Amino acid sequence: MHFLISIGIILAIIGIVLILMLKTPLKTSDKLLLVIFSCFVIKFSLDEVSIITGNTLFSGFAGAFGISTIVTSGWYVKYLTDTDGRFGWKQLMSYTPLIVAFICIMVLFFVNGQSWSAPIYLTIEVLMGALVIYYFGFCIHMLYKHRQLIHENYSGAPGSITINWMIVIISLQIVEFLLKVVLGRVITSYSNADLNIITNEYCFIIMTFLLVILGIWQKSIPVFIPAKEEIFQSALQPDDLKRYQLKLEKFMEEHKPFLDPELTIEKLGELTRIKKLLLSQTLNKAFNKNFFTFIKEYRIRHVEVELRNKSNAERTIMDIAYMSGFNSKTGFNRAFKEVTGKTPTEYLEN
Repeated sequence: MHFLISIGIILAIIGIVLILMLKTPLKTSDKLLLVIFSCFVIKFSLDEVSIITGNTLFSGFAGAFGISTIVTSGWYVKYLTDTDGRFGWKQLMSYTPLIVAFICIMVLFFVNGQSWSAPIYLTIEVLMGALVIYYFGFCIHMLYKHRQLIHENYSGAPGSITINWMIVIISLQIVEFLLKVVLGRVITSYSNADLNIITNEYCFIIMTFLLVILGIWQKSIPVFIPAKEEIFQSALQPDDLKRYQLKLEKFMEEHKPFLDPELTIEKLGELTRIKKLLLSQTLNKAFNKNFFTFIKEYRIRHVEVELRNKSNAERTIMDIAYMSGFNSKTGFNRAFKEVTGKTPTEYLEN
């Protein structure tokens, strides 16, 4: 067995075993991660068969399983936050274009014996490229929605919430796709076996490794997602909106809940005795901000006040930042620049 492929299979199997051992009972996101690892095992195995037999049919099957992991990654991101959601037929329909395209390729080139140099092959190749780009767009859209939901529900953004590592996974899939196109079309001296080793194996092995290291320990991230009916029934009138706005401003000034680095919209709703949906509407409509930005600005203003306080002369700016609710230096520096227009160093110099 090819060395790289054997590593990929072993890593994927380790991922499957760890999920079954550590994540029982399985949530929807865990099951999707299990599917991704299973697809990796099948893909690597088919690549090995293709290399041994020299039959490109197996390479085609392997490619289909590889592409399927792109859309599955997108669904995985969604169900990390939609912890109670179910994966049903509606979600399965997203795989239909891939299945149809794959069946067409099999029928044309392996059943009817069409030549790979036939004009129709170029057409199908373009369509497959468009499909892959569509799936990448789907993943990026899911990452964007995830970021929105986090900012609507959490005041801090540690790695377990932002899942920045999934951006690396999806980027590797894009790199793999682009490399295959470039090496296959521009550098025509490469054989199919060389392409598989250079593109598929290296990129997919790195993805598998990252999923084993980071995906296994990724926890679900519960967020508040109101139903459309709830939003319609709870729409605030202008007078109510103003009342909640004043109540929230008074509470923030008197009790300073933003000093809690783990403050969430659910916790703030309990403290203020304002329902989460009404609190979210107040932030979005009265303040024109999401929860993350709202809390961030209060924390930065508190940092500015404490910096002017002579009793803090012996404290560093990071000491004050941690006292003000921030839980990381990177997050604080970024927030400070966004709110004040200056870096902490520039601010102190002035």
